[in-house]
Amino acid sequence: MRKRPTAIVGLAVAIATAIVASAAIAGPTVSGPDGNTQAIDVKLSPTKLSKSMQTPVTLNVTTKTTTTTAANGVPVPAVQAIVDFDKNTKLFTKGVPTCDAAKLQSTSTEIALRECGKAMIGGGKATALIPVGEKVFPEPTTVTAFNGVPQGGKPVVLLHTYGVSPVQTTIVLNGVVTNLNKEGYGPRLTVSIPLLAGGTGALTDFQTSIGKKFTYKGKKRSYVSAECKKSPLKARGKFVFKDGESLTAFSTQGCTKKK
Repeated sequence: MRKRPTAIVGLAVAIATAIVASAAIAGPTVSGPDGNTQAIDVKLSPTKLSKSMQTPVTLNVTTKTTTTTAANGVPVPAVQAIVDFDKNTKLFTKGVPTCDAAKLQSTSTEIALRECGKAMIGGGKATALIPVGEKVFPEPTTVTAFNGVPQGGKPVVLLHTYGVSPVQTTIVLNGVVTNLNKEGYGPRLTVSIPLLAGGTGALTDFQTSIGKKFTYKGKKRSYVSAECKKSPLKARGKFVFKDGESLTAFSTQGCTKKK
């Protein structure tokens, strides 16, 4: 049996702890005319940050999609999520190994880690609703985040999502990072979401934590860092659904300044 590197195991433990802490949705829920509802919660830890220097943090993102109209409880699936983070949040990806998305397709979590373990930057969990016959089953899945191969010079985050029951399911969400740099927002993550079960299924609860710390050119670095020039820190997520509707949800988090 192949042993996982100690660094990967340590990161996984830290991520699991962060996910438990961020499990509840604090952001307000928004509703659309088609009956879908959407919420997002973005949290950084620790919350005590420098006013003038970037502090290493763990980024926790939780989203929740539901429906008030679908008889089987399956919301219209989202096909894209655009998440904007506070302008005082920064990403640093230089020196982090990358993973080719093709290596993650149709793989289990174990195989994904075997192929791209060095590029792992975080993880989490998600729930998918999958129709099988006339019934709908909730399928718990494991989310593993990897640093992807840049696209057009832009950093990429790959979210490998794997479940085994009621059916074995692997989907890979591709997120491209750009810089919005307006309206008080900085980094923007645009995520493409593949359809489940031909569009009859949907991801509902999705929780991801990114907290990779590493060394680059002799200096300690963090994949995500932030500073507290002004509180609260804000975030928003625009979700585009298969039927063309979009919903934008917001999240805020207070921070305190280090003396």
